[in-house]
Amino acid sequence: MKRLTIFCFLLIAAVGCATRQAPSTAAQDEWLALNRTYIELHARGDFDQALAVAQREIDLAQGFTPRDNADMATSLNNLGVAYAALGRYEEAESPLRRSLAMREKVLGPEHPEVATTLGNLGELLVARDRAAEAEEVFIRALNIREKRYGSEDKDLAELLNNLGELYFRKNLLGEAENMLRRALTIRERLLGPDDPQVARTLDNLAGVEQARRRTDQARLLLERSLAIKERALGPGHPWLVNTLTNLAEVLVAQSDAAGAESPARRAVDVASKAYGPDNVRTAVPLTTLGNVLRAQDRLNEAQEVYERALSLREASLPQDHIDIAISLGNLAALEYARGRFAEADALYDRALGISEASLGPQHPDVAQLLFNLGVVNRRLGNLQRAEGALLRALEVRQALYGPEDLSVALTLESLAMTMTDAGREDEAARYSQRAQAIRSRTP
Repeated sequence: MKRLTIFCFLLIAAVGCATRQAPSTAAQDEWLALNRTYIELHARGDFDQALAVAQREIDLAQGFTPRDNADMATSLNNLGVAYAALGRYEEAESPLRRSLAMREKVLGPEHPEVATTLGNLGELLVARDRAAEAEEVFIRALNIREKRYGSEDKDLAELLNNLGELYFRKNLLGEAENMLRRALTIRERLLGPDDPQVARTLDNLAGVEQARRRTDQARLLLERSLAIKERALGPGHPWLVNTLTNLAEVLVAQSDAAGAESPARRAVDVASKAYGPDNVRTAVPLTTLGNVLRAQDRLNEAQEVYERALSLREASLPQDHIDIAISLGNLAALEYARGRFAEADALYDRALGISEASLGPQHPDVAQLLFNLGVVNRRLGNLQRAEGALLRALEVRQALYGPEDLSVALTLESLAMTMTDAGREDEAARYSQRAQAIRSRTP
């Protein structure tokens, strides 16, 4: 199981705010200069320095009158964005909510800057695994932008991109693709085909293609995205991390684990320099590197990397966060590969509980974990538990992919082996015949 989307938080430059106090003062001129510096630092991916500048902006804006003013709202927005970019999610929420309340009060609830903060808050909620709240916030922001600017606004494209990311996480692939293609069309028209924002949407479309197992199309999209980002941003920008990790995952899916190692290690290096080696956002490329090493049967190295990723996540995220489930599932796969089935069973069970609560019972990651639990419990001789897990996996996979999918055949084959172990030969034969029929009709 994997989910490898890295979020880039929206920042709209505010070199002059809608309700700027007049006449200008030296302090306000200094605030404007700081805000321009913040925007430049954030665009470069220098998030630690951006955070320091945002805090200085707040110190200045506290002296402006009235106390609730547009500059303070922008400063709070910037502070929240900087915290989020650094993976300090808990610290990010309060300034973003304060910014939203202040912008609604000072500018009105339908102002575009309100939509900006709503978009940033939505991205934070996604990162904190609160998808229902995030969707509500994104849709409100989308409505504000469309009402004000119509369907050809670059910031509307950002919201469409982010909503597409959210739907992808929920495995609503059709809805995700619709949003992402709308975003791509707007961005290519307004920004040009070689803009980094275009590349971000290409990354997300590649995720949809990969989820549909169309790895050739996913790889083409990712290679185009990587070329755009390297030209526009340079080889060390943090926006490359998402592209490199996803490219490595695609290469593993194409049975090229050796070729995947270079982009995976490069992603870890870029993330460690951009966010710091102990930042939770570095856990994503670490997870990908672990997947690459596991695919090469380098299990000890993979375990070291997986455990480091889990440690970063447990230190920064709620214990029921989906990313922790991903780490647990990866470690369980290692234990299974070593023949330590009881340890694998316990880890898979924890991962399943988190995943079902976060993703819902009909998600493909849940189906994979159920399948894995079934396989492990068969090896442990817990045949009744194995059968229950595999039947649930079969139900979900048939609903998601249809009755002729190869994952359905694989599940049927595991059920056949479980029934054979239980001495239920007639049922085993029926499952086996269904699996063989699917494979015979699959090119």
